[in-house]
Amino acid sequence: MGTWATGVSVVTCLGPQGPHGMTANAFLSVSLEPPLVLISIGRDNDSHTIIRDTRRFAVSFLAAAQRDLSVHFARRFKDPGQALAGVAWSHSPDGLPWLDGAIGHLECAVQDAIAAQDHTLFLGRVLHLDGPSDAAPLVYFRSRYASIG
Repeated sequence: MGTWATGVSVVTCLGPQGPHGMTANAFLSVSLEPPLVLISIGRDNDSHTIIRDTRRFAVSFLAAAQRDLSVHFARRFKDPGQALAGVAWSHSPDGLPWLDGAIGHLECAVQDAIAAQDHTLFLGRVLHLDGPSDAAPLVYFRSRYASIG
C-alpha cells in the first residue's frame, strides 16, 4: 500500500472532553452531488467513539509545511481532550475544529457508518467547506512525506 501516494489530512471532532483529532490518509471523495466523502477510523481510536456518538466530523487537508501536525495527530493522547492543545485552529461554521494553515477544510455530518473489520467507514455529507489555498499539499508516499507543486 506504500506505493499509493495519498494526501494527508487531519480528521477532527468535538466530544465531551473537548476537541480531538487524528491524522488520516484513508479519506476519499465519494460523490459531488450530493457532496459525500468517506473516512476510515479504527474502532480503538478515541475519534471513532466521538464521531459515532456525535455524528459529526471535520477534515483539514494539510499543506506541505504542516508535516509536524501530521506527526502530532498520528500519536495517541493520554487525555483526548488535550489533542489540540498548542495547535492553532479555528471553529467551522458549526463549531468543529479546522486547523489553521490547512489548504482546505470540510465539515461533515455522518450519513452512514459501515463496519469494516476493526475499522468503521464513515460516509459524511459535506455541510460546509473552506479553501482551497494556493499552498502545496502534504503527500505521503512509500512511508515518507513529500510535497508537490
